[in-house]
Amino acid sequence: MIGESKKQRRIDRIDGRTVLFLTLCACFVTFLSRSILAHGIFTCWIFLILCWFGLYKQAIGCFGIYLIAIAGLLLETKYSISFPSPLLLSMIYKLILPAMPAYLLAKIPSGKLTASLRKMPIPTKVMLVLIVMLRFAPTVIHEFGEVKEAMKIRGFLKSAGNVLRHPMNTLEYAIVPMVFRSLKIADELAASAIVRGIESPCKKESYYVSQMSFWDFFLMLVTLGASIGCCIL
Repeated sequence: MIGESKKQRRIDRIDGRTVLFLTLCACFVTFLSRSILAHGIFTCWIFLILCWFGLYKQAIGCFGIYLIAIAGLLLETKYSISFPSPLLLSMIYKLILPAMPAYLLAKIPSGKLTASLRKMPIPTKVMLVLIVMLRFAPTVIHEFGEVKEAMKIRGFLKSAGNVLRHPMNTLEYAIVPMVFRSLKIADELAASAIVRGIESPCKKESYYVSQMSFWDFFLMLVTLGASIGCCIL
């Protein structure tokens, strides 16, 4: 509990705009860098950032998948192996980099993220769409975990062999609850937004104080320099 509270305190100290900037830099590097070495250096920097925020398990898991994809791609290129597909490995090692800061972005409370985005010169409708997009994946993952636990309790996920023998039944038991839960969440989200005055043209106030600190500027400057260097190399 102490470790979780310390981790959350560190995440609460960073501004949402900073994490959004890290995610954008990671996207630029993963698509513009021409060197695997430069791409790996920037991935190491994002790995250290996640570790500093206390997300050791997620950082090690993502970095491990990244290294496996890189090693597999190099071996396939050297020995002309075509399984698994080199395209699949290339997509994994390319997309794992922006996924790491995006996970950190998902850990920021939605209220604080909204307060941070309100400081940016973007239209309100665009901001709302952006917030919903950023919150969609974590919500779906959380709901899928709830459905998975319910399936285990009811004996639908007894073993991997049972899942492989009855794949269509397993998909049905997972997809149908997810569809209904998503519809319910959408209705609740719409009702909550209306109650909180989302349609009001007045200036909105937030419970969270959105203010850039020294660490925000430090992370942004170092990440910007690292991303430019990795794209040039």
